[in-house]
Amino acid sequence: MLEKGTKIAVVSFFCTYLMLGTALAAPVKNLETGDLNVDFMIHNSSDSGSNFNFDYKITHSLTVGFEKTNWRSAGYKTNETYAQFNFGPNSRFIVGNVSMDSHNKSFFGGATNGFLNEDWDYYVSQVVGSHFRESQVGLSYKLTDDLKTNFTYRISKFNDKKCDGFYWGLSYRFDIGGINRENDEGDSEYKFPLIW
Repeated sequence: MLEKGTKIAVVSFFCTYLMLGTALAAPVKNLETGDLNVDFMIHNSSDSGSNFNFDYKITHSLTVGFEKTNWRSAGYKTNETYAQFNFGPNSRFIVGNVSMDSHNKSFFGGATNGFLNEDWDYYVSQVVGSHFRESQVGLSYKLTDDLKTNFTYRISKFNDKKCDGFYWGLSYRFDIGGINRENDEGDSEYKFPLIW
């Protein structure tokens, strides 16, 4: 069962989601230092298309990411770069930048996630900026320890362009190393990321 604090966070984000109009169509994950998570999602929304992103957890409290979304029917693309700062076991503060049609907008927001059971996770996020909003709520189902399938509902608004709809996708987690990761004995050791 969910803890009281987690329930309050989920309800708060859901209420914000209903009041505002959605960045980060990618599922919210709990990663270990050195994990690289890659997501690919397709959406059946008011503007069909696809979404690709990656998140890399550099330290125990900092994750950086990049997301690219292609809105095929509208004929435009967005690129987002962001950082997530953990402030609890399942909560994070998000800051970033989104660009579309040669316009750049900064944004900030928050996200939370949790476990429904050993196979299902939930996630909720909300980010806002000048003429930009994005909200999402979703579920992830564990196929293997590193592979998940995701189901997301997202609402996005950038200037006068709005898109909402359902996303389906896959997430795969790689352990490529990070900064100051602890080994099994609790000692710090340095691992260096794989360069592609």
